[in-house]
Amino acid sequence: MNISKIFQLTEEDKAHYLRLIDKINLNKSSEIIQSLNLKLDNLVSSKKLNTIETDLIKNVSVLLSIYQTYPDLTESIKKRIIFAISYFCDSDDDIPDIGYLDDAVVARWIIDSISADLPAVSLA
Repeated sequence: MNISKIFQLTEEDKAHYLRLIDKINLNKSSEIIQSLNLKLDNLVSSKKLNTIETDLIKNVSVLLSIYQTYPDLTESIKKRIIFAISYFCDSDDDIPDIGYLDDAVVARWIIDSISADLPAVSLA
């Protein structure tokens, strides 16, 4: 399923998220990654995952893998990845009542935004 056909970030959303990305404290990345493990465990333990949730799990896992595999990433890429992970882990959605759709769109947006900077990496 192409989630971008269901829901898209506006330019205003992207500008807002870019301001939040600039404020990311990379010293807290370990804490954020630990919260990701719990969040993923809870999501995966649900009885039935829909396509959006499956895509979200895959995309967040790709982002985590990139973060952990490539220690020489630029600070900008690290901040974008940690932002996407923290956005998923945060229980206060910017857009309530749509489940994980906004989380999936943010994760996909971050993957798309870093893919040009990682030509040797195969992204989802």
